[in-house]
Amino acid sequence: MRFRLGLLLLPILAGIAFLPVEPAQRSPTPRLAVLVVFDQMRGDYLDRWQDLYSADGFRRLEANGARFTNCHYPYAMTATGPGHASILSGCSPDRHGIVANTWYDRGEAFPAYCATSARYERIPPLPKLPAPKTDAKKDEPSEKQPPGFGAPVRMLTPTLGDVVKEVTRGRGKVFGLSLKDRSAILPAGLHPDGCYWFDRGQFVTSTYFRDRLHPWVGRFNEERLADRWFGQSWTQLRPEIDYAPFSGPAEQPGAGSGAGQGRVFPHPLGEKKQLGSEYYSALANSPFGNDLLLDLAERAIVEEQLGQRDNPDLLIISFSSNDLVGHTWGPDSQEVMDVTLRSDLIVRDLLRFLDEQVGKGKYLLALTADHGICPLPEVAQKMGHPAGRIVPLGLGSAAEAHLSETLGKSQNERIRWIESATTEGGIYLNQRAIAARGLKLDDVAGELATWFATQPGMLAAYTRAQLLGQIPESDAIGKRVQKSFHPERSGDVLLVTQPYYFITSLKTGTTHGSPHPFDTYVPLVLVGPGIKPGRYDEAVTPQATAAILAHSLGLPAPEKAEAEVPENLR
Repeated sequence: MRFRLGLLLLPILAGIAFLPVEPAQRSPTPRLAVLVVFDQMRGDYLDRWQDLYSADGFRRLEANGARFTNCHYPYAMTATGPGHASILSGCSPDRHGIVANTWYDRGEAFPAYCATSARYERIPPLPKLPAPKTDAKKDEPSEKQPPGFGAPVRMLTPTLGDVVKEVTRGRGKVFGLSLKDRSAILPAGLHPDGCYWFDRGQFVTSTYFRDRLHPWVGRFNEERLADRWFGQSWTQLRPEIDYAPFSGPAEQPGAGSGAGQGRVFPHPLGEKKQLGSEYYSALANSPFGNDLLLDLAERAIVEEQLGQRDNPDLLIISFSSNDLVGHTWGPDSQEVMDVTLRSDLIVRDLLRFLDEQVGKGKYLLALTADHGICPLPEVAQKMGHPAGRIVPLGLGSAAEAHLSETLGKSQNERIRWIESATTEGGIYLNQRAIAARGLKLDDVAGELATWFATQPGMLAAYTRAQLLGQIPESDAIGKRVQKSFHPERSGDVLLVTQPYYFITSLKTGTTHGSPHPFDTYVPLVLVGPGIKPGRYDEAVTPQATAAILAHSLGLPAPEKAEAEVPENLR
């Protein structure tokens, strides 16, 4: 009976087999990827003020895109340079080499800055001014400034920008825009079409990238759009609501006053009669710096026809004002709340502009941050946390004294054990002096690390030998420090402070740069063709952005990328 039924079904099945089959619908390949970085936007901000956001900014991203709620950097030195180098390279400082914003280089006369080179100059060049009259004698030393200007030459790995240029044989366009040089330069890779950042009232580049500004950037500068807030004040975006229940009191202990802006709202921008450095610093240290950058980004999209051709383009927009505001007033301030509410409107306006110029569903957008931020120590203390500021000069002097007491003083008191302890790359020991005394570098580093770990506010210290070896899986902090360590650039001892402590000579404001969650936790939201909407709690790193965007563009991930496309988006 079963056999006869099968015979009866054969003609039916054969007919079905030859019916025309519709091909599976595939998402169109986008022709523009936009990376939006809000410098210092901590991951909890998207939820913290969610009730106050507009319907078409952060909420639109979350409703239509993929949001990863457990996104942390996997390394310890959470600073702007390492963060921007990591997002589109797909790897950490141990690979891409940007171990800090600035580190000590034993082979150079100046500390190594992550995004400059002595070979390149500012475009446009600064006007030459007559030398100032001075009464100083010719043989008196003067303060030297490191030579050179912006360039990505310290990056050791390619980014998604390099992939775009290689696969398209240069036809795909890559632009990096920011108020900060490192934020514009490092994600864009080695061969972008343009990188622009804000310097002394105008957007500039360097001779690494071009010998003259793009004409549309020149016109933008000529319009003096940066000057339109001169003499105005930064006031609260939502004066109809009480900010205090959502953030904190109007004046927080330990907060700074910015560039002559004061400690509480309203914050003036340029009270002096003439435009100058104080006004431009105040502009950057307010939400209006983000508004200015958005204007430039929109100009770039139109003038360069980004997303309008057959080749994929990449645009990086890194909004720096959030970071400057956060450093000054702290993450629990009304100022950070206000700049974040205004960042929501930045996203709203950018999405609307992309819809109009590129088309809905024809672009990818990823939003993340380069690091988080530690609360003001004074505010953390009020919350019940041990917290404080560790003065670097005193710490360094005490370390020098300890080594002399333990290992013996040098006959020449001018020869010090520590060659440099003022940069973010760690403690650099005087290798020649140690060798001349017949001592081993690892022994001196071990002695110093043991001492540092016992000092107030310090959690741990790791030596070069430890970081070159195997860190136990049980030591989560050590594993993060190892991901920040590059043997050719990092120091001989790397320090980790206790949560809510940091090393600073400043008596106000706050900072970041630790492996603690408030510094490593950032948002990651993606929207566009091929991105499956949803709220995902799986652990990811911001470096996954490189692989996700590459996958959606139909491109290979950058060569040294470690982070893969999350399982939910494959």
